[in-house]
Amino acid sequence: MTLALAILPLILTLVAGWALVAAKFLPKADWRGIETLSFRLLIPVMLIRTIASVDLSTSQFGPYALALLASLGVTGLVVLGLRGVFSHATLPNPAFTTLFQTTTRWNGFIALAAAELVTGEAGLALIAVAFAVLIAPLNVANIIILSAFGTGKARFGSIVMTIAKNPLIIGAAIGLTINISGLPLPAAVDGALELIGRAALGVGLLAVGAGISLRRLLRPSVRVVAGIFLRLILGPLVFLGIAGLLDLTVIQTLSGLFVLGVPAASNGYIVAKQMGGDAELYADILTWQTILSLALLPVVVGMFTL
Repeated sequence: MTLALAILPLILTLVAGWALVAAKFLPKADWRGIETLSFRLLIPVMLIRTIASVDLSTSQFGPYALALLASLGVTGLVVLGLRGVFSHATLPNPAFTTLFQTTTRWNGFIALAAAELVTGEAGLALIAVAFAVLIAPLNVANIIILSAFGTGKARFGSIVMTIAKNPLIIGAAIGLTINISGLPLPAAVDGALELIGRAALGVGLLAVGAGISLRRLLRPSVRVVAGIFLRLILGPLVFLGIAGLLDLTVIQTLSGLFVLGVPAASNGYIVAKQMGGDAELYADILTWQTILSLALLPVVVGMFTL
């Protein structure tokens, strides 16, 4: 019940974003500037501070990190396989890139909340390891997919330039540079980054809520169901299989399931809006993933704590 209550504020924030549009207090047309601000400043700042503060020297990497990377790699390859199976009419490129994003991106804030409630400091350390291992490669992979399957013609040179200029990649690179340098951030700078980065989750969720259509949400398409299955069912099952092969501990396995079993990150919606993905589909999938997490995550915890 406590874990479900930890997820409930995210749902209420989504509802608040939807209500702002439904009440015409902040019409959809006015959200473009908010989305641009989030993509170009809030999310990159969050990445800078998160990566800069993660302990890269921890001994927890090894099999646990390998299991995370392998699991997301497998689920990502499954989504890539869909591109070869379904026609562009059945699965247009914008919808395909959104399925890739909602399958591979993960909401680290929910995972942190779950770890803190269930596993304490040991789980928090493992989620921090997941941040360090996954943030940069996942953002690079998603931006490559969005660039290669976006609305324009993709060439190798243009994809490389898109990656190099992407605010998320720049933010991750700055954070990694600070971390490797070993130099602490000045207190004032760190405080400013925290204030700005803290807005990323709230603004992102409000923007997702603003993009929700109740008519679409209550009539989920096959693509929405696929997005739910790939993220909340396939991902955790793949991780469980790999965790068994690598003989992970109970806490490592549970922490990995938090990474693979939470909803997709809300920032992917902003990225989809900015880079030609299907943002409406992203909003629908993310909303259902978040709602269903209320039921699924407590069940997962119960399996390992009985």
